[in-house]
Amino acid sequence: MIDIYICEDNQKELSLFTQYIKDLVSIENIDMEVTLSSSDPYEILQAAALSQNVGLFFLDIDLKSDINGLALAQRIRKLQPRCFIIFITSHSEMGFLTFEYKVEALDFILKDNASRIKSKIHECLLNVNDKYTSIHNNIHKTFVINQSGQQISIDYDDIVYFETSYNIHKIILHTSRRTMEFTGQLKDLEQQLDHHFYRCHRSFIINKNNIAKIDYPEQTVYMNTGETVPISKRMKKGLKKIMG
Repeated sequence: MIDIYICEDNQKELSLFTQYIKDLVSIENIDMEVTLSSSDPYEILQAAALSQNVGLFFLDIDLKSDINGLALAQRIRKLQPRCFIIFITSHSEMGFLTFEYKVEALDFILKDNASRIKSKIHECLLNVNDKYTSIHNNIHKTFVINQSGQQISIDYDDIVYFETSYNIHKIILHTSRRTMEFTGQLKDLEQQLDHHFYRCHRSFIINKNNIAKIDYPEQTVYMNTGETVPISKRMKKGLKKIMG
């Protein structure tokens, strides 16, 4: 998931850019969400500091504040070194300052006409999605599911466990931050996953890297999220073996 932030002091433009982005994210079915659109740079900083996701920031340069968009970008870069920053501004002469401030901006969109701005935003969203997917897959192994026609990539590290849903031919994925239901069966899923995962029960597959404690007499696995998962008698021996 990529969190999108928009900081623009002109309320009309803020609303317009926000709607552009929401529409384009929906059309392209990419795993992004507008987390915050605000004219207050400090609200953006606060939200960015609390987020656990990679951020994509669309920033105006002149923010009618005690910090401008360039200074804001510097602070954001310290909070999120791997984020994506794009400037949308009418100040074309300030483009060179993005290098001086060392914010590593991905793009610089001029406020010249509405159709071109929308086109550039569209281009940037696709570019960021491609870069994020490429970098993410090279660093972390990911599990991809289709949900409501949208492809969602989940880090293996974020997966806590899978369980069979009460809905037929459905599986519930539990991550450290959310749960998602998707079509599938555990027997097929078990074949797709790597050695980090173990089927401890006919209805559960756990990520052994996210185990906090195992109570073998009680046949219970305590995950690092505080959730518990049962161990079947048949699978207990195998779990002991892989956990050493």
